[in-house]
Amino acid sequence: MTGQSQEELKPEPKKFTVPQGILYGIGCGIGGSIFVLLSTGIKVAGPGVMISLLLGGILIFLTALNYSELSTSLPLAGGDYNFSKEGVGGFFAFIIGFFLWIANIATCSFSAQVFALTIEIFFPFLSRIAVLPIAIFTVLFISIVFFRTQRFAMRTLLILTVTLISIFLVFIISGLFISPITNPSGYNPNYIYSGTNIFGVFQMFALLFIFFTSITSNLAYFNADLKNPSKNIPKVNILAILLTLVIYLSITFVVLINLGTRAEKLGDSPVLLGEVLFDILGPFGFYLMGVALLISTLIAMNAAIGSAVNVLQALARDNYAPKKLTKLKENSDLPLNALIVTTVIALLFTYLAITFADIGITAEITTFIYFFGLAFVNFASVNLRYKRKELARPFKAPFFPYLPIIVGSTCLFLAFILEPTAIILGIIFFAIAMSYYLLTIADRYSIAITLAGIKFLAIVLIVIFIWVINNMSTLNTPIHGFDIFFTTILLRILIIICIFTLSTVFLDIIPLREVVYFFVKRVDKERVAINVGFGQIIELDERRTIMIHNTNFVIALFQLVSSGFIFYLIYLFGLNIISIEQITIGNIIIGNNMADYFFSVCLFFLAVCLLISGMLLIYLNQKLI
Repeated sequence: MTGQSQEELKPEPKKFTVPQGILYGIGCGIGGSIFVLLSTGIKVAGPGVMISLLLGGILIFLTALNYSELSTSLPLAGGDYNFSKEGVGGFFAFIIGFFLWIANIATCSFSAQVFALTIEIFFPFLSRIAVLPIAIFTVLFISIVFFRTQRFAMRTLLILTVTLISIFLVFIISGLFISPITNPSGYNPNYIYSGTNIFGVFQMFALLFIFFTSITSNLAYFNADLKNPSKNIPKVNILAILLTLVIYLSITFVVLINLGTRAEKLGDSPVLLGEVLFDILGPFGFYLMGVALLISTLIAMNAAIGSAVNVLQALARDNYAPKKLTKLKENSDLPLNALIVTTVIALLFTYLAITFADIGITAEITTFIYFFGLAFVNFASVNLRYKRKELARPFKAPFFPYLPIIVGSTCLFLAFILEPTAIILGIIFFAIAMSYYLLTIADRYSIAITLAGIKFLAIVLIVIFIWVINNMSTLNTPIHGFDIFFTTILLRILIIICIFTLSTVFLDIIPLREVVYFFVKRVDKERVAINVGFGQIIELDERRTIMIHNTNFVIALFQLVSSGFIFYLIYLFGLNIISIEQITIGNIIIGNNMADYFFSVCLFFLAVCLLISGMLLIYLNQKLI
């Protein structure tokens, strides 16, 4: 789309007003995070959590200024991804689009987990096992709703948002004026002046930024449908963020002055707000906040699914994903295939998050991905200002180019304050995106280089894990003596596979045939059939050709067999026949589920690489004969 005239970028007729846009931003922005993570924020930062939220509001406000310029100069459906495509294009546009897609999926998964935990609390007869099926069902339900209605009808969404804001007003008014009467033992305004953990403030600044991420992300897609976008987009972005920040700060203030004895036993409870209002209004208050939680999570999930589908459709439109993903539902503009793929990945993400991690890790990985996406969109805005000077810019972000550079750099810095687990998972997502790009979009040589790089990285990680397993962890197994068999036999076989695979990395970059050609040119110059300058064509006799063919076949077969062996190890971990009890590295403790997950992911990457590399080598080897 680069180089298009301003006429080509002329938007279609708009239909939404400023109040509708503001309510949309508030409704999509307030998800389950305020209910689940506020207790963690208070536990870590104390009353300083107010500062954490204020800093988050300032950062998202500055981001909204850049988004407003981008949206008014490019008032097109597609949001964040379109900005990055126009600003940087190529590989980085794909990476930003992929990260935004995954971030929305992670948001949907996070909200589904909050919804499931809430249902479990409201219906105590349900066991913990019910959380996974409830979360899975919720994702499917929202996907079906999206399929049927292409997001909630605007009127329904606005009604739900007004209802949500009304419940929050009841919470705030009750906490400020009714609590001193009905809850004198829990009402303690002096808690605001208790100790603040400064390091915790910045740590929670990073974690609680998830409170705001959905506002700009979803408004970036909604803004294309605003009436008079050049004037209204900045108003909607700024007012939606400011009002949301006021709501967050007011709720947090009320919670802080009504904590009572809960200040000593805070955890990741999704009903902290309900418990506070229970002390003030009784059971009615508890269930009222439960309703608010369910409404907010459903709105957030619906918006996240819609944004994820839009990003994937845009990636397919620009040939970064299969064109089939742009296929529309009959008599509709809904990309059905993109919705199906997004739903499947959301279900997989939810299953893995609940099985191997917890809701806190889901929040952290979501925030980490959003930080990267927001950072590079801000950087893209700098490039776009210089690259597309002909674009009309009704709104210009101030302090250019310093503002977007500072905001983008801050996002990158905060990303690495999060938990190491979230950072590692974020790097894994980046590796998946880069591998997909190089394997599907780049040329054959790039594919070979990519496979070699992934294999090398997987080998390094697995070797590190083997060392950690032997020196910093203990193994658990229900089978007597199997832990000894695993460490003395199976791990040693894995080490042999890693050593052999390391040698194949060289042959992925320089094929065996090229190595033979190199030595033939040095040793047997008569084999050079044609010599024109630097260009040479070498004829090999049948015996040498067959030797190369057979050697390649043995290498390919070994890779396929090794892949099967590694999948067998993954099978052992999956059935808990063998598991890593705990990994302790200094002050960092990685629990059983996460340790098994990391090791299984590394094994999976290597197994898939060996499988693909072996099949590719067999395919290319057929051309030798």
